[in-house]
This record gives sequence, structure tokens and C-alpha cells, in this order.
Amino acid sequence: MLNHLGRFATVLLTHDFCPWANRWVHWTKHPYAILGLATVVALACALFVKPVSAVACGAALLILLLGHLWPGITIRGLTGELRFQHLRATEGDNVQARFRIVNRWPWPVWGITIEGGNGVDESVALARVAGWSAIEFDRVYVPQCRGEFPQVPLRLTTGFPFGLRYASRPVIAEDLLLVWPKIIPLETLLDAAETRPSEDQFSEIRLGDSGDLAGTRLFRSGDSLRRVHWAQTARLGKMIVCERQASTQSAIRVVFDSNPLLHRGAGGDSTMEWSIRIAASVCSAYHRENAQVECCFGHETIPISAGVQGWRRFLDRLARWKPCEGQHEGRADHAHGCEHEHPENHCQRIHHRNCGVFQLTITTDLGLSHRTEHRHVHGDHRLVLLRTAAFGEACDLCGAEHQPPGRAAIVIDSAVDIANNFRRQWRQACHAG
Repeated sequence: MLNHLGRFATVLLTHDFCPWANRWVHWTKHPYAILGLATVVALACALFVKPVSAVACGAALLILLLGHLWPGITIRGLTGELRFQHLRATEGDNVQARFRIVNRWPWPVWGITIEGGNGVDESVALARVAGWSAIEFDRVYVPQCRGEFPQVPLRLTTGFPFGLRYASRPVIAEDLLLVWPKIIPLETLLDAAETRPSEDQFSEIRLGDSGDLAGTRLFRSGDSLRRVHWAQTARLGKMIVCERQASTQSAIRVVFDSNPLLHRGAGGDSTMEWSIRIAASVCSAYHRENAQVECCFGHETIPISAGVQGWRRFLDRLARWKPCEGQHEGRADHAHGCEHEHPENHCQRIHHRNCGVFQLTITTDLGLSHRTEHRHVHGDHRLVLLRTAAFGEACDLCGAEHQPPGRAAIVIDSAVDIANNFRRQWRQACHAG
């Protein structure tokens, strides 16, 4: 009985019986209203009851003036600077940032807070900064998503002494930190006996698995079952594989869906960011083998130049790239926003002469349901499909029935340990028969 009465009393005391009146009485919750009312009451008492009440009136008025004016005076004498130890990092790396706070006032300043900034978002509170002095301190941050940091400007904030009003000014970031997408290490590449890109150039003096048949040898662990010479295996009773010519230079095009309305999830755990990580990982694996690599998304086609500098420029572009903002709300098949063209269409239009190049497309089931361009890719093609339901938002229009039949696909249907899941399926795609 007592519990029921307690719950009833709680509901009675916390229920909003007149929500329409909130806009008229909401101002009374602010300390300004309470102190203003106390000032008026003390002044009335001083005029009509006892003059000594003028002391309370003066004290309340002093608190009001000091609480309103002092934060603004304090912040005008402060300057904040931010420097990163390194200008480039990768998702998950420890990044050291150095803050420098300068106080130009002759008196000490209390109650300073540094707030804001995505990825550099932990508030930093300083108890005291002495007059005519500067302090420096380091913080270690771990960015969880690619981009330029801080994405939201950091600000010096103070509400000292009473917290009636908060004043702030921006912290000057001398250089922006570029955070590259995380690279999933891939030890193997897709078997060229299946893909056989028309742009590959083969060597007659180097043995590999790309060109014409050059000989046979015993099976070694890690060899693809596609390379097994079954006739020789049956005759000798041992696993025999074919050796082919090695490619001097291969070509691959990596495409990922860049329309935000075709993706689900938020921040670094979204299908958009995982599509970018997978695309960068595949580009890294082929670039490491000196292949001709290009990455397509939206209206952009980025050919990756050979060498370390070319790879760094590509990662810088990915770090700075932002999905098109201002997309229309509603159905994805009517969502064009500023990405009016599917990336595969753009790549095909730009590279219509190279119709035999091997292409890897990374998309979601939502993108597959609302796009038909995936079915018009010339040459060898692979698909990486991310299930949106695994990222927290189910799609009624998405499902396995929308996957084109007969297409070799790597399907990510779980948001748990995506990197290892993709590596495992990639390895199976490279070596499975």
C-alpha cells in the first residue's frame, strides 16, 4: 500500500497538468528569475518594512551583476590554442594533443572548461590559471571515425563565479588532424584465373597465377583449388597445381555507394564508414602489389598513383570526403540530393573504353534494392554487400531475394567483428573452389 501511495504521489508531483502554460512560466526556472524576485522583495521590504532589508537587496543585485558580467570579462583575457603532435593518424590510433591557455589579465582566472569537438569531445576542466601566465598540458585522444578533427570547434567556456551566465570563445587549432580510415590487412588477392582482367600485363619469365599456363608443381598450403590440375592429380595420386605467368601490372576498380540514404547506422559504426574502410583495404592490398587502382564514389574517380605519396594523397582524399548533405527525406529511390549519379554509372561513363577491367562494388541491401546499375557492369565483377539490419535498422524492402542470382558476393550480415568477418570471407573468395 505504501509503495502504491509513493508512486501515486510521485506521479502527482511530477505530472505536467498544464503543458500549454510552460512557455509562460518556463522563465521562472532560471536563477535570474529567482534572484530578480529576491531583489524586488528585499527592495519592497526596505521601503515599507525595515531599511535594513536594503542590505539583502544590494547583495542580490551584486550577485546578479557579478554573475552576468564577470564571465564575459574573464573570457576576453583568455586565449586557447590546440596543436596535434602528428597531422595524420588512423582510426583507433592514440593521438596526442597539446593545449595552451594564455591569461592576459593580471588576476588569476578560475573555472575554465574546454568543450566541443567531435572525436576531441571530452571536456577538460582547469581549476586555475594564474595572472599574466600561460599553461600547457597534453591530452591523448582516440578518434573512432575518419575525417578532419576537430570537426566541431573547441571552445573555452567559463561560468565563474555563480554559473548564471556562460561565456565562451573558440580555441585556435593551428592545424587540423587528418584521420585516415582503418585498413583491414588482406594477405591474399582474388585469384586472377577467375577475374582475368583485360588490362593485366603478363611476364613470360616470372611465375605466378595470372597468365598462361607455364608448368605444374605439387600443391602447397594456401593454393587455390581452382588451380588444381585434376588430370595430373588423378594420374599421380597427389595434388598437382598449375603454375601460370605472373602479372607485371594488374588493374582494379573499387566502387562504393556514397548516397547516405542507402546506408544505415551512425558515426564510425555505420554502413557508410565500413564501406569506406573495406574500399580502402582492397585498394591497399592491390596497390601494395603495384596494380593500377582507382576508387569511385559519387562524382569522384580517384586513380591511386604508385608509391607512398600516391597512397597518402588517396587516404587524405578519403579522410576529407564527406557524404553529400541536404539529402531529401523519404524513399531512397527518390533520393538524389547532390549525388545525382550512381558511382558505377560515373565510372563506366569515364572509362567506357576499359570495359573489361575487374570491378569490386561495395553497397548495402538497401542500395541493391533501389539500384539497377549493379547489373550492367562489363567485365569481371565482385560484390560486397552489407546488411542494414545488422546495423540497427531493418529494411522491409531489403533481403536476400534482392541479390542478383549467380553473383559472387561477400555478405556482411553481422555488426560484430566486421573486420575479421570480411577477412575470412575474402580469404575464402580467394582460395575456395
